[in-house]
Amino acid sequence: MRQKLITATIAIVVLAPALRVGAVCCDDTAIYIKQGYHVNKQWPWPYVCPDRIAVREPFCIMVNNGWRRENLLGAHHFNPDTNQLTSAGQLRVQWIMTQAPPDHRNIFVERAFEADINSQRMASVRDYATKVSIDGREPQIAQTTIQFEGRPAAVVDMTNTKFLQAMPAPVLPAAPAASSGSSAAQ
Repeated sequence: MRQKLITATIAIVVLAPALRVGAVCCDDTAIYIKQGYHVNKQWPWPYVCPDRIAVREPFCIMVNNGWRRENLLGAHHFNPDTNQLTSAGQLRVQWIMTQAPPDHRNIFVERAFEADINSQRMASVRDYATKVSIDGREPQIAQTTIQFEGRPAAVVDMTNTKFLQAMPAPVLPAAPAASSGSSAAQ
């Protein structure tokens, strides 16, 4: 009797964890199946949001690059001797600080080869932008390696003036000579 009791106790001690392992295994399998069911039921939605973000991201980058190009100050916006803003540069900074949308009031300065020229230009822009700012915000100014694709106004004016000076005077073409009687008969 005693031996049966010891054997039964040992069997219970040995088999009890095995039953728990089976229950855990069944629970894990059930959870896995339920998870798979819910993932399959919601299938396209978890992938739609990242795809939409990936599609829209290039447009945001293009918009930011467009504003960077629009708010760019080139070398001709600065006096080459003093590195201070010219009148065209002042008008450009004034437009950026007063007319551009508040989220896009960042000024970009075309980088020169010399560091002291860059620092003088940045200081000149910062001083003037602080002076003309209407909302009291500190101007956001950064250097950029983008090249300004414009020309000074004096060059454009000279080109237009030369074009107008070289243009021939407008003249009507000469009337064709009338032939004898054939035109009158018709």
